[in-house]
Amino acid sequence: MKAAVRILLILTIVAVPAWLWAQSSPQPTPAPVPAPAAPPVAVAAPPPPNDPMPMDLDGDGVVTAMEHAAGARSLFEHMDANHDERVTREEMLNFQREVLGVPIAPPRR
Repeated sequence: MKAAVRILLILTIVAVPAWLWAQSSPQPTPAPVPAPAAPPVAVAAPPPPNDPMPMDLDGDGVVTAMEHAAGARSLFEHMDANHDERVTREEMLNFQREVLGVPIAPPRR
């Protein structure tokens, strides 16, 4: 069971965002609005599908909390098939079938 949880975590954190990034077409980005408290972050070109850090948007070799949150949000939006801001068990299973080919069995209680 621990191995399955570890695999799911690794897949969620690394492989799934890389796969999503490779599958999505680049979206046009609006002109950046400078934030008063923080300097603007330059967005790099999409990483190659085999990039071990696909969420590192600025290419500095580090994933910040903001970059990770953006990757997690993108993943959530992909799982939320009906766009109701909730992922149901069925949506999760469909997502797992799409990404892995088979759904991951839930842990035994």
